Amino acid sequence: MASCAADSFDRLPAAIWPRLNAALDGKHLLLTGATGFFGKWLLALLQRLNAGGTHIQVIALSRDPARFLVAHPEHAGEPWLRWIISDVRALAAVHDSPVDLVLHAATDTSSRAHEQPLEIFASVIDGTRRVLEYAHRNGASRLLLTGSGAQYGAIPDGQPAKESSALACDSRLALNIYGESKRMQETLAAVYMHQTGIDVVMTRCFAFSGPGLALDGHFAIGNFVRDALRGHGITLNSSGQAMRSYLHGADLAVWLLILLAEGTAGHAYNVGSDQALSVAELAVLVQQRLAPDAQLSILGRADGPRSYYVPAIDEARALGLAPWTSLEDSIDAMASWARAYNNRVVPESLVS
Repeated sequence: MASCAADSFDRLPAAIWPRLNAALDGKHLLLTGATGFFGKWLLALLQRLNAGGTHIQVIALSRDPARFLVAHPEHAGEPWLRWIISDVRALAAVHDSPVDLVLHAATDTSSRAHEQPLEIFASVIDGTRRVLEYAHRNGASRLLLTGSGAQYGAIPDGQPAKESSALACDSRLALNIYGESKRMQETLAAVYMHQTGIDVVMTRCFAFSGPGLALDGHFAIGNFVRDALRGHGITLNSSGQAMRSYLHGADLAVWLLILLAEGTAGHAYNVGSDQALSVAELAVLVQQRLAPDAQLSILGRADGPRSYYVPAIDEARALGLAPWTSLEDSIDAMASWARAYNNRVVPESLVS
């Protein structure tokens, strides 16, 4: 992932680097979820910043950093990086260390809502409370929460969700436990803001692409890249009419750090791309770039309103943020990253 990350960061606007340096130089940052997709890209960006002369000390939380470092040896022995071995819900038992900033990116994914809804609820709510308590005890002035576009529930077709929208997932449905937990997370953070004075910036994250994304998980773009590289052709069991958008991992990492440093306390910001395309169009794009001679099959038929999962990002754009990396470049980077592992598609166990 290191080389792909370097290439991706080279595409970012030059003006981003002095902003990041000014915001982070000399700071101590606690990063939860350090070995997930968000965490990998954040560590890659923090490594790039430190190599360029920005001095950021990072405490990274992970249940199994040794396993992560086997797959990502570029982060072994970093003088600016210290690992804490812990589940986020056990953070209260971890030795305290002064921090200036906290980026809470530890979370389960919505795919587990079918199997372990109560576990997801406990992970999001209990974990967030432990992080807020840790931040308050250790003097953090700012904290960023990673929420989800799932908080909006069913987004009307063709109407990108705005942060000010009254849309919400249906609380009567057990399968909405992930989105409801993320909504409650924001309320919990608002209480801590009121009682402790810590500045909390809230984000609602949509769909992403790039090296590090699980290829054998529940992400359509990852599955398409996997199938294209294996030469099996790409098959959609759905109609492919669902609308999605994808923000590249390098852009995501910059957005999160800029929002942590510069976002308005108490405000929510959508994080994602506003460049929508259908899942069928995505499959065609992956096929054209990675396996133009492979077969593409769409087996499903439209049977109702199509799913629409796209954010409005005017609030982020007002801070100079944008989807800088094209989806084409992101797909190419995913393929290069997968091929780097001895020309085989990386199993999910190595990327999660």
